[in-house]
Amino acid sequence: MNMRPASSQRDPRAAAALLAGLALSPPVFADIFSERHPDLIPTAVQPAAVAPNSWRGIFRINCDFSHAAYDDPLVFPGQPDRAHYHNFYGFFDADAHTRAEDLYVALPSGQRVSSCQGNQLNRSAYWVPALLAPLYDSQGIRQLDADGEPAWKVVDAVVGNDDVAHEVFYYSAGVDNLQSIQAPPPGLSIIAGTGSTLPGAPQPTTVARWHCQSWNANDATNPDFRGFIPECRAPDRLRFDLFFPSCWNGVDLDSPDHKSHMAYPETVAGVTRCPASHPVALPRVSYHYAFGVRPDNYDPVTRSSRGWRLAADGYTVNDQNPGGYSLHGDWINGWHVEAMQALIDSCIKAAKDCHDGNLANGFRLSGTAPGNQLAQPIINQGRGAMHDPDHLFAHGFEAGSAHSR
Repeated sequence: MNMRPASSQRDPRAAAALLAGLALSPPVFADIFSERHPDLIPTAVQPAAVAPNSWRGIFRINCDFSHAAYDDPLVFPGQPDRAHYHNFYGFFDADAHTRAEDLYVALPSGQRVSSCQGNQLNRSAYWVPALLAPLYDSQGIRQLDADGEPAWKVVDAVVGNDDVAHEVFYYSAGVDNLQSIQAPPPGLSIIAGTGSTLPGAPQPTTVARWHCQSWNANDATNPDFRGFIPECRAPDRLRFDLFFPSCWNGVDLDSPDHKSHMAYPETVAGVTRCPASHPVALPRVSYHYAFGVRPDNYDPVTRSSRGWRLAADGYTVNDQNPGGYSLHGDWINGWHVEAMQALIDSCIKAAKDCHDGNLANGFRLSGTAPGNQLAQPIINQGRGAMHDPDHLFAHGFEAGSAHSR
C-alpha cells in the first residue's frame, strides 16, 4: 500500500505544521491506554531502578531486521540506489521516497507496519550501513565476485538467540535534570556519526564506538572502546554503540546536514545539560548492535573479525587501517505521542531501567516482526553502483548520473 501523500515538499517547518495537524487525528492519537491499543500487552513486571553509576533513566526495545536497500531517505531523498548499502529497522516501507508524514498515516487497527516492538505505536525508521566480512570458501580461499573483485558477505546483527536477547535501540536521559526532558516532536529526523570519517581521525567514542563483548566495557569502570572495528575472536561478539544528539533547537524537524538542529549535551561545573543554542532536552536515542564472530564470517587464519568493514567506509581496509571508522546511523521519529510520553514519564523521568518494551505503567509493547529481510547484492564493497564508475559503465548507466555522498 502506498501511504505517501502527493506532495513531495521536504521543508521541515511545513512538515511540522502538517504533523501538528495529524496530532488531532483520533485514529492515530486515540487514548491508547484506556482503550487498550492492540499493540499494548498488560504486564505485572515492574522495572527496577537504574543501577548506580549507570544510565540515569532508560527504555529499551528490540527491533527485528526489516529490509536492505541502497537508499537513504534523508541524504538522498527521492533518489533510489544512490546510497551505500543500508540495513533498515522499524517502519517496513522506509525507502528513498519516505517522508516523515508517511509514518503517521492512519491505518487499520492491527496492521503490521514495523519490525519493532510496539508495531503501530513505534513506526520510527532506523537505518545503519551494513557490516561486511570478506567472503572465503570452505578451504579458506578468498572469493571473488562477478567483476573479479574480492567478494563480501553481510554480517547479521544478533537481535536474540537461545540465551541472550539483545536490545537494539535505547531511549535514555542524556542530561542530569530528568524532569526537563520533553517528548521529541513527531517526524524529528537526525543523523548521528559521520560517514566520511577516515583512519587517523576517529570519531569521539562518546558518539560512535566499537568493542568486543568479552571486554565487558562500560562507561563507569572500564571505558575500553575503539573508534574502529577491533579483532574479536570467536566465539566472541563484536558490538557497537552509536549515540544521537539529544538537545533540540525547539524549531526545526530537520536541517540541511540533518545534524545542525540538534546538539550533544555539555557538562558545565559538573552538571550535564543542553547548551543555550539547543535548549530543549529530548530522550537520547542510541543504537546498540552485536555481531557474532562465527566460522561462516570470521577470518580463517585468526578466527576473528579481521578485515570486516562498513559499507560506508570510504577507504581500503587492511591490517593498518581497520574498518568501522564511518559508523553512523539515521532516525526518523514515528512514535505515537502517548506511547513516547509514557516511556519518558514512567521510565526515563522515574529513573527506571526498562527492558523489552516495558513501559513501567502496567503495559509493555507488543513483540517484533520480520520484514522481507532480503539481502542485496554487494556492489563496490557495499558503496553501491553510484560510487563505482566502472560498474556504472559496465551496466549501462549514464556517466552523469553518479552522485557521491
